[in-house]
Amino acid sequence: MANERRLGQFLVQMVRDRALAEDLLQETYLDAHAARDRLGEVLAPDAWLFGIARNRALASLRRTRRAQRAVERLWQGRADPVETRSQVEVMDALDRALGPDDRALVLLRYVHDLDAPTLAALTGRTPDSIRKRLERACAALRKEMGT
Repeated sequence: MANERRLGQFLVQMVRDRALAEDLLQETYLDAHAARDRLGEVLAPDAWLFGIARNRALASLRRTRRAQRAVERLWQGRADPVETRSQVEVMDALDRALGPDDRALVLLRYVHDLDAPTLAALTGRTPDSIRKRLERACAALRKEMGT
């Protein structure tokens, strides 16, 4: 459970809904428990858990379109008071500029420090394709933020 806080933060950043993120975190650990027999084959258990969390978050976003509603709630003044204005602006720009897959890559790389080979293993892509997607995603984010 050492990763619980980081996984929870990642899920909140992905779905922008603390209650939903808590549910997804529980589902992540249930999935990990159900697949525990495969843990011996896993090279990086932290990345494996982030992969499960990522898949849960992406499925939730596809199913419920939570990302759009989260942005609407944000501007209605219900954002987490701990967030600073600059964090809110960046997360809003992430929501506007990037789709869920690219947003997940950016968050996992730059907020949770997973490297391209780890992200490649998580997504079934090559490290080079991950780096290229991150490059494009960062360019789109810079353009969205006007920098």
